[in-house]
Amino acid sequence: MSKATEEKDTKNATLVDVAKTAGVSVSTAARVLRNSGYPVDQKLKERVNAAAKAVGYVPNLVARRLRGGKQGVVGLVIGDMLDSHYGIIAESVTKRAETAHSTFAIVCNMQRDPLLEIKYLRKLLEYRVDGIILAGGGFDQWTHRDALAETVDELNRAGTIVASLMPRNIEVPVFSADNEAIGITKANFIVQNGHTKIGILLGPARNDMTKQRMQAMTSHLSGYMVDYAIANIDSTPEAGALGAAEMLARNPDFSALICGSDAIAFGAISYLRGEGIDIPGRISVMGLGNTRLATLCTPALTTVEMNFDRAGSAALDFITSHDASAVSMPGEVISHSLVVRDSFARLNGPAEPGAEDTQHVGVTIS
Repeated sequence: MSKATEEKDTKNATLVDVAKTAGVSVSTAARVLRNSGYPVDQKLKERVNAAAKAVGYVPNLVARRLRGGKQGVVGLVIGDMLDSHYGIIAESVTKRAETAHSTFAIVCNMQRDPLLEIKYLRKLLEYRVDGIILAGGGFDQWTHRDALAETVDELNRAGTIVASLMPRNIEVPVFSADNEAIGITKANFIVQNGHTKIGILLGPARNDMTKQRMQAMTSHLSGYMVDYAIANIDSTPEAGALGAAEMLARNPDFSALICGSDAIAFGAISYLRGEGIDIPGRISVMGLGNTRLATLCTPALTTVEMNFDRAGSAALDFITSHDASAVSMPGEVISHSLVVRDSFARLNGPAEPGAEDTQHVGVTIS
């Protein structure tokens, strides 16, 4: 095979090649392949599509984006693929992208590393995606905040819409539950069940979401003479187990353990039961998120439903229906509710466990 033949065989097919093979004009080939809605004879469409397949034509989406069009591609940056609540978000975004918007979603796993998050954002900028959803959490969000803000500004200038599923102290629309209201919901439940000595295992301290929940919860508890000890740990089951051990050593008489995620609670329950501690008879445990881990716990975990799937879908809907000039919009507050199961008890008797799918206690805040 000659060098000229090799070059011809490996060259990317163009719209001109499709038009020539189909025996139509370039403009007609473009209309057919764009599905523009321009009236074209059905047999002609079939001929163009067959020609595109024959020559191996693939649309250059980046070039289309540079010409001012949309690619139909969004980016989703999640915190940790091993954490079930990110799985909920990824499933809801990818499914809705396909079924409601004919959009392709690229999922990036930042592994709770803020520098990797920024790296992925810059990679997605290179691909000129239409929008990006920030769904990372459970890590230090303050140290590299300025670098993140600078990257987001660059994305916005390029016409890429950025939305977040948590407060990040940057100018982007946020689609999230009210974190202060969640803190108050948890505090009310603690008080209603008669607990006056509690341990609190939260995610990393340098995190706006964690800070908002903690301040609201502890401020509310202070009005009811509730003693509490706080530990900031990683948002993993392994950290939850270590945190529970430390809390028990420091405060052996606490009656409830309030956790910043279902993953932390899962690890804490595993450790406490391994030590022969009755849950909820001796220590009640509460999580956050209502992920699959909540029902895999033994006993089943009392937690807060945060509707991660609704948040992800709302952010995607926003991105696909707006342009870059809309980034100043505030986003949407996603409702939350308390889900009572078997891991939490009243001190004067067990709390009524909730049916997994229907029993929600407390006011839904939206």
